[in-house]
Amino acid sequence: MNDTANNAGPPVRLLILSTGDPEAERPFSGSLRSLCSALERRGIVHHKANVNGYTDTFSAGPWFVRLLKKVDRFGLLDYYRWSSLACARNTRRARRAAREHPGFNACLMYGTTFDPRLDVPTYCYFDGTAAQAARVRGWELSHFSSRKVQQIIDYQRRVFERCTAIFPRTQWAAGSVLDDYAQPPEKVQVASAGPNYLAEPLPHGPYDTQTILYIGRDFERKGGPLILDAFRKVREQLADARLVIVGCSPPINEPGVEIVGPIVKDSAGGLERILELYSRASLFCIMSYYEPFGIVVIEAQNCYVPCVVPAQFAFTEMVVDGVTGRHVKEYDAGLLADTLLELLSDPARLEAMGRAAHAHVHANFTWDVAARRIHERIQRDLAGSVQVSRS
Repeated sequence: MNDTANNAGPPVRLLILSTGDPEAERPFSGSLRSLCSALERRGIVHHKANVNGYTDTFSAGPWFVRLLKKVDRFGLLDYYRWSSLACARNTRRARRAAREHPGFNACLMYGTTFDPRLDVPTYCYFDGTAAQAARVRGWELSHFSSRKVQQIIDYQRRVFERCTAIFPRTQWAAGSVLDDYAQPPEKVQVASAGPNYLAEPLPHGPYDTQTILYIGRDFERKGGPLILDAFRKVREQLADARLVIVGCSPPINEPGVEIVGPIVKDSAGGLERILELYSRASLFCIMSYYEPFGIVVIEAQNCYVPCVVPAQFAFTEMVVDGVTGRHVKEYDAGLLADTLLELLSDPARLEAMGRAAHAHVHANFTWDVAARRIHERIQRDLAGSVQVSRS
């Protein structure tokens, strides 16, 4: 499909290079696969390739890599992934993929830990910058020295400078590209993102079940203990309230808490189970201390589930405060409990928020929207014979 507003110039033949398997569910929580599929539906993908090797942190890898990850107490794989050696190897793989699949006239990088420096307009797509992570000691950057963090930021700056245009997911990430990396506004195009499943959500059940849903692998970083503390306060006033925890299995055994554990969407019945959990939730809650995007919030809202999130990061764009959910201004169990009680005590309001959440996602956060914005920008650049920076 090719319905760009400005279709002058040659048709886009896009080489997609990524730090992860573009066919797999796990890389970037499935976002890589979803974006590639949306671009393929537009008929513009020439070839797609993974530039990472066995030590890709998003891949299972052979048995010895899986074993190394389990015993890697000091985060050596994290150091390697951000090292100049890994970036150089990724870059060589990227250039090899370009040589082996000639005929493309533009390149989209998913990730910024490589720098292919090709003789075509080159773009990058991402959810957050290293500078944003560094400010809150997020990702693996919390383990690194200030000197190492600055090296990572400087490398990302060089990648941005060589790009024809830059596709952050959100205005929050775009602001960092402008302020932290001093990139010109005309290079920055917010692309958006969408739910990482193609199935339609199930009809939502009653909102009076007083069920709070949490989904996330990293219970600590995503505010799980804070949510649990707040839930205990909620139970003091709403004895039937429930907290359902999906994606991890923390050692919790107390009234009202149900541990579902990890669910793989691609496994038999996995997606159906997740959609069922959404359909039974009164609201969704996540309180991440760092989150460059949080695709699960988009997925919950798409399933008519209002979301309670911190007033931080891109959450303030994804959730419309008072309309599709609520922003919590502080990481405080009492304040969070008050917010949860307010919503759980008003099922009619939750139902209205759920309908608004679904409409908000369909208008602003779909992969087809992201693919169209990327396609249209690249098409305009090709039509304008953009001069690519080579250095």
